Amino acid sequence: MLLVTSVPGSAIPRPLIPYDKVVHFTAYGLFAVLLSRAIAQVGALWRSVLVALVIAAAFGAADEWHQRFIPGRATDLADWRADFIGAAGGALLFTLYHRDRRARIASSK
Repeated sequence: MLLVTSVPGSAIPRPLIPYDKVVHFTAYGLFAVLLSRAIAQVGALWRSVLVALVIAAAFGAADEWHQRFIPGRATDLADWRADFIGAAGGALLFTLYHRDRRARIASSK
């Protein structure tokens, strides 16, 4: 993600600009799903999801700060909010999937 967010503002295609919050939401949603899945391998589900959400939110904040130093880019609280909401949605989706999968396995026994 840092590679993509290091692209100067002048290199971003204009048609993508109105959808930037959707891109933030989707990228951080996927990030949180993958983090939750990885962390859940070694810990309790809810703790794993919470840790993944905190990591994703902190990474989003650090990434927004990092963009201050990229020509044509700026720090935007609305972007971080989209990151956080996407991460929360991804973590919730992982939780629902994991619980449903566990219930199906238990009912097949």
